[in-house]
Amino acid sequence: VMAEVMMKSHLRKLTLCTAYIVVSSILIRFNKYMMAEENFPFSMQLSALHMSMSMGLCCLLYLAKPSLFPAMESTRGRRAEVLQWFVPIGAAFAAMLYLSNQAYLYSN
Repeated sequence: VMAEVMMKSHLRKLTLCTAYIVVSSILIRFNKYMMAEENFPFSMQLSALHMSMSMGLCCLLYLAKPSLFPAMESTRGRRAEVLQWFVPIGAAFAAMLYLSNQAYLYSN
């Protein structure tokens, strides 16, 4: 019985990793398509749309099902402190998105 539980856990992790890789590949191909000169060669706007959608969908998911975010409960009363760590991470992510989209524009 324990082996079956372990197998299901590993299978779930493998499925999530595979889904992440597939979605990432689709996003890369879509961004490359969007960055073609005749489509939408505006990397800053594309990055802003990407981050806005990610934030909006995460907020909606948190409102709909907070149990999917178990770590949020441990930050109650300390969210400003946690934010000081997330702002630099978000800025680095924004720079990475912008620069990768610029690379797509250059490579097209």
